[in-house]
Amino acid sequence: MQTSTAPAFRIRSTPVARSRGDLRVLDVRDDLSRVTRANGEIVGYVDRVDVAGGTAYRARRYVATERRFVELPNVWSADDAVDCLRWG
Repeated sequence: MQTSTAPAFRIRSTPVARSRGDLRVLDVRDDLSRVTRANGEIVGYVDRVDVAGGTAYRARRYVATERRFVELPNVWSADDAVDCLRWG
C-alpha cells in the first residue's frame, strides 16, 4: 500500500495584502513587503531587519527617474516604515 504525503501549506494569520492610507501593502515574503499606489506604481519596499534590541523595519523608497532605491532610517514598527514611504 502506497501512501502519499500532501504538500504542507502554511496558513498566514495576517492578510497577504492590506491598505495603509492610499497605499497598498503586499507581502512578498515573511520579511519583505512591497508598497504600491492604487494604480500599481511601486512606491518602495519595507523589510524586517534584526538588530541588537529586537526587530526593526527599514523602508526603501523607489526613485523611478533614477531607477534606484533610497534607504530610509530604521523604525520599530512596520506601520511606521510604511508611513515613511507615505509621507516622505
